[in-house]
Amino acid sequence: MSKWPSFRDLIIQRNNTLSRYPFAMLSAALGAVVLVVAIQQRTGLQAHINTNGQSLMALTLGVLIFLIVDLFAERQQVTSSRKLILEMLAFAVIIAYYLLLPKELTYKNYLRFSLFFVTGMLIISYIPFVKSLSGEVNAFWQFNLAITIRFITSLLYSSLLFGGIALALFATDYLFNLNIVSSRLYLQLAIFVFGIANALFFFSGIPKNVADLETKEDYPTILHFFVELVLIPLVFVYLSILYIYGVFILVKMELPKGLVTYLVIIFAGIGMITFLIIYPIRQQKNSSNPKKTRRLQRYHRNFSLSLFPLLALLFWGVGKRIQDYGFTELRYLILVLAVWLTGIHLYLLISKAKNIKFITISLSLVCLLSAFGPWGVFMTSTRSQTHRFKQIMESHRLIKQGVITPNAEATRLSAKEQEDLQSILSFFIKRNGLKYLQPLFVNKLDSLIKKGDSEEQKIIKLYGLMGENVTGEYVTNLIETSTRQFYFQTAYHEPVRDIKGYDYILKFDFSTQKLRKPAQWVHQLDKKEISLKVDHAHNHLLLFEKKDTLASFILNPLFKKLITQVNTKKGEIPNAEMQLIEEGKNYKAKLQFLELKVAQRQNGQSRIQHFKAELMLHFKKPKPKYTNRF
Repeated sequence: MSKWPSFRDLIIQRNNTLSRYPFAMLSAALGAVVLVVAIQQRTGLQAHINTNGQSLMALTLGVLIFLIVDLFAERQQVTSSRKLILEMLAFAVIIAYYLLLPKELTYKNYLRFSLFFVTGMLIISYIPFVKSLSGEVNAFWQFNLAITIRFITSLLYSSLLFGGIALALFATDYLFNLNIVSSRLYLQLAIFVFGIANALFFFSGIPKNVADLETKEDYPTILHFFVELVLIPLVFVYLSILYIYGVFILVKMELPKGLVTYLVIIFAGIGMITFLIIYPIRQQKNSSNPKKTRRLQRYHRNFSLSLFPLLALLFWGVGKRIQDYGFTELRYLILVLAVWLTGIHLYLLISKAKNIKFITISLSLVCLLSAFGPWGVFMTSTRSQTHRFKQIMESHRLIKQGVITPNAEATRLSAKEQEDLQSILSFFIKRNGLKYLQPLFVNKLDSLIKKGDSEEQKIIKLYGLMGENVTGEYVTNLIETSTRQFYFQTAYHEPVRDIKGYDYILKFDFSTQKLRKPAQWVHQLDKKEISLKVDHAHNHLLLFEKKDTLASFILNPLFKKLITQVNTKKGEIPNAEMQLIEEGKNYKAKLQFLELKVAQRQNGQSRIQHFKAELMLHFKKPKPKYTNRF
């Protein structure tokens, strides 16, 4: 039984870990610093990542790449000079990746990063065994079990460390009234703990003498219970549901729902995890419980056989959608994963060796090859959507001499084709990929489409190049419904807020997603019944005393002022610039917005989408009436 590591063990192993994985630890530390700086700048984490996330992505991959180099060098006993050369090559790869990233990250960059990340994780699982791919299978299994348990343990230790420090900060701040601890500080603390301390603890537990693991026969008892009481029952539940659904759609001759592809992949994933966990038991020849061993051996074979009809269902569903709507990145990856699952289960059924290394090696190659090249996920989906776009244009006689030319012979698009065309244009716009459609247009799309245009505005401009006789009323409807979203937030951190002269503060929020409930709030203030109501159609906030209108806050001027300032003012807005004051004979009311989301249409009209606000109220006392007795 392995000894449960202590914090003292972590301190003792720290120097050894830093010497084993110096550049991997450095990458993790720098990545944590990048995130902490992003939070400190108060620019918004998502906005910071979109414009400055290149360094974070490069550093994250740097952790994996340097770890791969160190594990390989350690197992192969590479000399210091050769290890330095490998580390310099790894450094060059990371710098090249960073420099090749665009200034503004898109969906394409995030997806490619995810594929590289998964590839790196899979390579770590087998890099110590690259010189003996057909042997040391038990060592491979024990190594991956060790790093998995270490990863879970490191997360537990990091959580306890963060919780302890956070509680100490809260107690100090609360007891001594320091008012120096904020949610930002807690988030920065979490990044340091989970980014640096967690990495240090995880790296310190990676097995060093990998060769010795081949003779190790320890099998945690908890895995027996986990497999037999959790995973195998879960597999049978999924199997029953999917088989019943398969029979159902065959009887009704319906196309499988899109969700079924994910269910089949989840089912296959759980089954694969179960197979990997029980692998050592299946290989035992002199088991103390031969009945259980035979039962687990039968489980694997039966699982692989039962998966093939579901894979056929998966191929049917994704194949039909590719036929109708072409390739997208998601459909490409699902199809490739389905092909890989089919191949790997055929190998596990036919092969006598059943080498589990082949699972992670083949999957890492699939992920890596999918990330680039003309065969990869991006070029395949781009070619497919370009072909669909060209087909629609040709079928309506819009292409003359190889380019789109509005003409009297062009025919109107049907409603279905309009939706398909908008979907295709949206595909290219979200990926900054309109350059792939440029050969089909005479106009220069770069000069036509501005950087600040919304997606709807870009689509409208592209439709304008095809002629009204083709697009018809569709563009008109698109213009009417096209909106830009604006989000404003007050400076919550302002230490003092002026409430002088007011008796009550009413807090409330509104969202168009909750319009099924009446946008009205009723409060009992002493003997007065006060109600608030949002007039969403006219952008008014109405204040009533019973049925009498006390005040009407007209919001359009405030919206117009905030939207015109959106390009000159960044970040949080002072409270005074997001408030309205109304005063009458018997009352005074101040409306203070804390959060505000507004949608502006192409015609300039604005609509409230969401807000959080406070209403401060003061009711004036009536002046006493004096009578002249003389």
